[in-house]
Amino acid sequence: MKLERLALVIALALGAAACADRSQEVRHAEANLTSAQQEARREQARLDQKHAEEQAVAQQMPMSTGERAELVTKQVGESAEAQAEGTKKIAEANKDVTSAQAAMEAERTKVEADAKERLIKASAKASEARNKSAKVPANKRAKFNAEMNTFNAKKAEVQNRISNLGRASDSEWKDAKDKLDKSLDDLEDMADRLDDAM
Repeated sequence: MKLERLALVIALALGAAACADRSQEVRHAEANLTSAQQEARREQARLDQKHAEEQAVAQQMPMSTGERAELVTKQVGESAEAQAEGTKKIAEANKDVTSAQAAMEAERTKVEADAKERLIKASAKASEARNKSAKVPANKRAKFNAEMNTFNAKKAEVQNRISNLGRASDSEWKDAKDKLDKSLDDLEDMADRLDDAM
């Protein structure tokens, strides 16, 4: 039983590392998206400036209608190409953000499901101990009842942390998950102590 619990703790620790990475992945992807958007705006501004300068020079020179049309066509083509490139980079960055957010959401769902499973197992162990407690002498029953009250208080805390987990922002996620893991560890320890109290 203890070996199984150790394996679970190791798996959760590895999951915690992945969660921290997922949160960082989301922030990194969002930063890349912002960077791509800013780069597209800078490139468009640079191109607009260049076109304005070309138009100013063209105004000073005698040009035929065909030459002016050729200049405008060239500028429209450059603008369209720059917009297409900027849109492509923004779309790629947006795809990365969506992918990182989906991975983060999958991680959140898994962590919540694992936490609920651990809670159910600890509660089942406590119920089993409560059923056995009917056969213990009165002097031991008082200690058991005190331990059971402590267990129930910690169980309420764990349930509250699980319900609040979904409301944690990406930046609060690691802290909320760590606190939940700690509370679950404590709850499982209390469930083990209930057996020892008899």
